Amino acid sequence: MADTITVEAITRRRKRFRLRGWIFWPLVILALAGGGYAFLKSRNATTAVIHYTTTEAKTGDITVTVTAVGTVQPIQQVDVGSLISGTISEIDVAINDTVKKGQVLARLDTSSLEAELARDQATLAARKAEVEDMRAAQEAAAASLDRAQKIHDKGLNSAEDLATATTTQRRAGAALASALANVQVAEADVKLSQTNIDKAVIVAPIDGMVLDLKADLGQTVSASTNTVVLFTLAHDLGQMELQIDVDEADIGKVQVGNPASFSVDAYLGQTFPAKVSQMHYAPQTVDSIVTYPTILAIDNSDHRLRPGMTASADVTVEEVKGVMTVPNAAFRYTPPIAPTRGPKSSGLLGMLFSGGGPGGNRQTTSVTNAVTKDGYRNLYILKDGQPTQIAVKTGVTDGDLTQVLDGPLTAGDAVITAQGGK
Repeated sequence: MADTITVEAITRRRKRFRLRGWIFWPLVILALAGGGYAFLKSRNATTAVIHYTTTEAKTGDITVTVTAVGTVQPIQQVDVGSLISGTISEIDVAINDTVKKGQVLARLDTSSLEAELARDQATLAARKAEVEDMRAAQEAAAASLDRAQKIHDKGLNSAEDLATATTTQRRAGAALASALANVQVAEADVKLSQTNIDKAVIVAPIDGMVLDLKADLGQTVSASTNTVVLFTLAHDLGQMELQIDVDEADIGKVQVGNPASFSVDAYLGQTFPAKVSQMHYAPQTVDSIVTYPTILAIDNSDHRLRPGMTASADVTVEEVKGVMTVPNAAFRYTPPIAPTRGPKSSGLLGMLFSGGGPGGNRQTTSVTNAVTKDGYRNLYILKDGQPTQIAVKTGVTDGDLTQVLDGPLTAGDAVITAQGGK
């Protein structure tokens, strides 16, 4: 009997323990959920403070530039080659030498050319001798015709004799004309041979500097439709030009006479002045990008710049001074619209799983800061700790600052550029 009581008592104790467990753990979960909700609510109240980033509107200068890259080049560059075939026998200049127009750069071996000239001169002499022979024959034929005519007039010869004399005289005249033509051909051959000898002496076509030399003593030059370049001359490196490629979106802003500045890798941290001197209308298209060649004039009196240097240029297309300016970031800022609440879920579990903490779902949107028809744009200034919207008319911009032409904005106003919570 005692054993039975003990077993029943133990069974009742276990049931009471299980019942207490089913009640205890839900209470613990509810307590934790309530504490989390209180924490989120207090945190939300703490982070409600908004801080604004502002910049003072101020009077300043704005310079609008167009940036492009290009290459420094001589104003005039000439490639010099040989118009005849031959072997280079003499080179009279070296790279970087300064030369004058007509100065000898190199000479070709002329031995074969001189032999051709001597042959052509001999042929010319023979052709001239033939002319004298044909002239004598023509004079003899003319005399025979004169005698035949006189005899015929006296009736002492036949008409056939007179015709024969006439034909002989005409043939002598034609032979003389042919001999004279042969003389002209021989004279042309002599002139051509002399010209080839003259071309064997390669001279500078301009005043300038020898930039490149591709000739070597003993080199055989073969004249063809493509002239072999032996020398490259640049005219007056004291005045050079920078050819830049301006994008089609910017070419309408650039005008001849616009000032510019550029830099090259050889002189880091230094800029050189330039001016737009020429603009090409013919486009260049590379990888579907359309650009227009634009020439900048450069004063290179100190000869620091060299042909072929890559340069980055800034062309000043517009400049205003002493105007009201605001940072471009001010036109990108718009304060958010007050948060909106989504459908609420009832009960504590609804608050826990609503996706936005206490109060259910929240959605935040902002307004668009667009340009109006009359050219005005909205921005916000900070007054009494709150953002205040104003409309201003804008002018030029350099990418960082924008000119304000009209509107209720004064120097010193705190223009809002961004905001953040604490």
